Amino acid sequence: MKKAVILCNGVSSEITDRVDLVKDLHELNVQPYCGRIFDGKVNEYFSDETAICVPIVASRNNVNPFVELRSMESVRKIIKRNDIDAAIVYGVKNHAAMAIGAKLGGARKVLCVVNGSGNLFLIKGFKGKILRAVSFFMLRIAYAVSDAIGFQNADDRKLFIEKRLIKDSPKSFVTGGSGVNLEVFSEEELPRENRFLFLSRITPSKGMIEYIKAAEIVKKKYPEAIFDIVGPLDSVVENSSGSLLQDAINADIIKYHGATDDVHSWMAKCRFFVYPSYHEGISRCTMQAMATGRPVITTNAPGCKETVVDGVNGFLVPVKDEETLAEKMIWMIEHPEETELMAVASRKIAEEKFDVKQVNKELISRLC
Repeated sequence: MKKAVILCNGVSSEITDRVDLVKDLHELNVQPYCGRIFDGKVNEYFSDETAICVPIVASRNNVNPFVELRSMESVRKIIKRNDIDAAIVYGVKNHAAMAIGAKLGGARKVLCVVNGSGNLFLIKGFKGKILRAVSFFMLRIAYAVSDAIGFQNADDRKLFIEKRLIKDSPKSFVTGGSGVNLEVFSEEELPRENRFLFLSRITPSKGMIEYIKAAEIVKKKYPEAIFDIVGPLDSVVENSSGSLLQDAINADIIKYHGATDDVHSWMAKCRFFVYPSYHEGISRCTMQAMATGRPVITTNAPGCKETVVDGVNGFLVPVKDEETLAEKMIWMIEHPEETELMAVASRKIAEEKFDVKQVNKELISRLC
């Protein structure tokens, strides 16, 4: 039996968000492994029947090259010790250490998946220049030794070519994001209640600030409208916007519900899904909303604009523009029949473009 490991910087106590990929690997008689940061507990999901959890060294926000070397060595040992044939590495932050480590450990095939270009391209000033100089050098090596590089949107692929991180060749390809399970995220009837949902990690770059400011504008005209926020506060990657969120909660503008393990039920409760992110690979939560049959308002940023045909299944708005965002929210409230048609269109687009089975088929074909 062949063996493949899914590598990222998730922790061992949490279930992997690649459950569908694990199932598809099993169907092809490939034993899946998941490389995870050990945080004191292994989630009960992991087993021989699902995926075998193996501990690795990794970090979400580290810029210390010595930690990267430790990560590389930990991956090399995992690959060699378990005689793993193939590795799928998610996240630009992980590509340099993990892709090189996998090859040094003897993996026959390595696939890097770019699920968003990340903060590396956004850090400004002298620190950003130094960080990119070092990181780009290592990434060029990682992509050179990798067998394939999958991008979740065409803009990121173009950017990597422009930065000379990769060559314009068939080795790099574009997928439909991570895909969405159309059975788990079944189409649901659209509620009549004017209820908006923002579901994501709570960070400024996901557009939470604009969502709150737009909600404040809308509530002046439609005070009965409900604005939900669901997701964990992420203080690791970016500074927490907890104070802004708390002020909005106190003013009864926002209802914050914390993190959830049941995304579909929240999608089913809302009438409109709003995700004003600054940049994505392809937004997983937006695909899930579309599969559930929800009209979407998102930005015209890379990784967001691919999910919406403007005016068909929702609207595209400029990044960091709460005025236009509020305008489109109000339009959806005032045009219920058109919104119903947008909901139907969302499901259809999800079926045509983002079926997880088709996405995983493309990824696995590059490995097996």
